[in-house]
Amino acid sequence: MKIDLAEFHAAFFEEAAEHLVALEDGLLQLESQPESPELINAIFRAAHSIKGTGAALGFADVASFTHHMETVLDRMRQHELAPTCQRVELLLRATDALSLLIEAAKGGSPPPTECDALVDALQRQLPGGAGGAATPQSEAFTIFDDEERPGAPPAAPAAPDAEAAPRAPSGHCDTIRVPVAKIEDLMNLVGELVIANSMVQQAFASAAHAPHLMQEALVGMDLTTRQLQERVMAVRLVPLANLFRRFHRVARDLAASLGKNVVLEVTGEETELDKQVIEEMGDPLTHLIRNAVDHGLETPEARLAAGKPAEGRVQLRAYYEGGNVVIEVSDDGHGIDAQRVRDKALAKGLIDPADQLTDEQAYQLILLPGFSTAKAITDVSGRGVGLDVVKRNVEALGGTIAISSEPGRGSCFRVRLPLTTAILDGLAVRIADDVYVLPLLSVIESLRPERKHMVEINGQQQLIMVRGEPLPLIYTHRLFGAAAKAIEPCDGLVVIVEHQARKYGLVVDELVGQLQVVMKSLETNYKRVEGLSGATILGDGRIAMIVDIAGLVRLAF
Repeated sequence: MKIDLAEFHAAFFEEAAEHLVALEDGLLQLESQPESPELINAIFRAAHSIKGTGAALGFADVASFTHHMETVLDRMRQHELAPTCQRVELLLRATDALSLLIEAAKGGSPPPTECDALVDALQRQLPGGAGGAATPQSEAFTIFDDEERPGAPPAAPAAPDAEAAPRAPSGHCDTIRVPVAKIEDLMNLVGELVIANSMVQQAFASAAHAPHLMQEALVGMDLTTRQLQERVMAVRLVPLANLFRRFHRVARDLAASLGKNVVLEVTGEETELDKQVIEEMGDPLTHLIRNAVDHGLETPEARLAAGKPAEGRVQLRAYYEGGNVVIEVSDDGHGIDAQRVRDKALAKGLIDPADQLTDEQAYQLILLPGFSTAKAITDVSGRGVGLDVVKRNVEALGGTIAISSEPGRGSCFRVRLPLTTAILDGLAVRIADDVYVLPLLSVIESLRPERKHMVEINGQQQLIMVRGEPLPLIYTHRLFGAAAKAIEPCDGLVVIVEHQARKYGLVVDELVGQLQVVMKSLETNYKRVEGLSGATILGDGRIAMIVDIAGLVRLAF
């Protein structure tokens, strides 16, 4: 009987990813706890599990490379080798190479070339330079002192060359682990929905002589539907722990290359966020961590001269706020010089000399493409690339980013994200005969202006004074090519929205109301339209466009 190894391979690659995380986490901890035998044993077990299962499934390159790592770790367990910083660094580089090797095996590609040099380096750590007598195949399974269950399938033929497993896009995974309790909760709610549907049908039959039964049945069905929606959304929520875990290595490696002493403090790892949002936030958060270590923190000498500890601190924090998740990246460095940012922006022609920017508005300028206050271009910084990626990705997810800073005390980048990108809390407004939905996250207030609040500049641009603050007006009907009912702001309504610490007034005909909508992408069948991020179907069956505030501001100005 022919054995189908596809299922075994998929399980191996999934488990290998978890073991790689355990390897890296353990090695990072080993730097500060070199005398911990439990830690070395845990690292050894992670490497051994990859080697054992890889050998059993015929992934010879993976098993052979991991065998050399395992040999060094075993000598550490036996106290024949000390877990020095240099050896930990070597094992971390080997872990990176092992990750690439597993990806190559997954995609049927040749092994990466750097593996050979790392094997030589690992062998040089051993007395006499030998790699150990045992082979990966002969030691695929080992009995440990503590209870362990490697979980490898029975030995199978060598991995086939002909048919390789399809490789998922980098940074994305098309599977998600869901706790059994969540599935059972969904099943119970589906049962409740079936019962509610039966009650509605029964109520229809009795509507003539008992109308109250129809009302009660509809209320019950609405409640069950809302609960089902919430539970289905919860299935997509995963903890931020796996995402946050990678940043210890990012901060460590960058700090070492810059000659800085840095500690990354992480809180709120248990906070849950939509899986798609987490996948899209990997690069933006990497940029923020690197920015904090490189730009935010001073050198040890400068910190000591300023009366600070030589060791700098970067905090990565996540928490719930309303119906959103906030992720903060802060540091205890020298802070952002708002005046220097203004001067740089003025020199680049990004602002006018007459512009009176607050510090918060000035900080937002560093998110523009190509903007950098670095005095020299290095491998790490100075090209103005990075923070604009953060801004673009966060806004694409329907989020916002705010920056605060205190000279000599540090800076904080505050990213606010919706729990999920599938459901949007919005404010529906009418522009001419169409309904548009504004993201509630960007809406501050709505008002009906009076003529005394209107100010005109150079006979062209109109501003509205709101509590003494002049705000530029955006005539939405002009941008969307609609024949507005309210030609003048005073004849309609103005919705105040915020974008990049600046406020704008959107002129609309009327408010429809606050609602929760399911977002549908337009780009599947149509080209991207500036100022619109998607569409939704309203309760009456009509289609409403969802407004992209960032795009709308770009269109208007």
